[in-house]
Amino acid sequence: MEQQTHTRGFGFYLKIVIGLALAGFIVGVLSGSITWFSEDTPIMIINDMDDQFKVKPQVGSTFYTDRKSGREPLPNTVPIEGSAYPLDKPDFDKADSLIGANPLDISTPEKRQYILSRGKNRYEAFCTPCHNYDGQGNGAVVSRGFQNPPNLRDEVTKAKTDAHLFHIISAGQNIMNGYADKIKPNDRWSIVHYVREMQKLGVK
Repeated sequence: MEQQTHTRGFGFYLKIVIGLALAGFIVGVLSGSITWFSEDTPIMIINDMDDQFKVKPQVGSTFYTDRKSGREPLPNTVPIEGSAYPLDKPDFDKADSLIGANPLDISTPEKRQYILSRGKNRYEAFCTPCHNYDGQGNGAVVSRGFQNPPNLRDEVTKAKTDAHLFHIISAGQNIMNGYADKIKPNDRWSIVHYVREMQKLGVK
């Protein structure tokens, strides 16, 4: 009986090499070792809700004609757990009489630590892009062409009452928009306390 011999030619080994290369490529992509960037919409078998109809941060909206993703509150409306701020931007002279003193008590170490920590948290979330983390008006927006906002640690700002600072946070000043619809009243007062704490460091 004649014995048949099977020889493995070049094509067989080429398939093995291609298969190993393809397997390595797939493992690299899945592990994140191999990446690439594209402006095209990715092909997703299971998208896990990655591609949603929503506005993403720092991206303009294509739904509205003005392309603004952040919408202004409707006139005469307030948040469910909020209240309407009673003053307009120019009403600085009414701030002391209508708003009064800072209601948050920081006389004990526990209250002081909590309120200043909360004020620092809210300040860094909302105020640092313009005023920077040190409060001296050299935030990230300045490097992009915006004018320097006031230095929160100088004598001019120190001389303002707590009610005046609360009013600026709430209603805005000059080109600064108000944050009454974004920051709760107690958090605004916490920011005032935190600014006072920064002012102790003086201007550097």
